[in-house]
Amino acid sequence: MGPGYGAFNGGCFGLGGGFGMMFLGILIVGLIIYLLFKGINNNQNDTITSSNKGSTNANALEIAKTRLAKGEITAEEYENIKKTLM
Repeated sequence: MGPGYGAFNGGCFGLGGGFGMMFLGILIVGLIIYLLFKGINNNQNDTITSSNKGSTNANALEIAKTRLAKGEITAEEYENIKKTLM
C-alpha cells in the first residue's frame, strides 16, 4: 500500500488532512468554552438562589400575616407556616 492508505491516512487519522484537523480543533475548543460558561452560569444561579432565600421567606411570612389579618387562615395555620419558613 502506498501513502494515504490504511488507518492513519497519511498521518491525519482519516480526517481529510489539514481541514479535518482544523475542524476537530475548533470543535474541541468550542466544547471547552461551552462547558466553562455552563459551569460559571450554574455557580451564579446557585449564589443568586441562596442569597434570595431569606427575602423569599420574609415575603412569604408577610403574605401569611396578611392572610391571618383577613381571616383567610387561622392562628394555628399561621404558626405552622411560620415554623416551616423559619
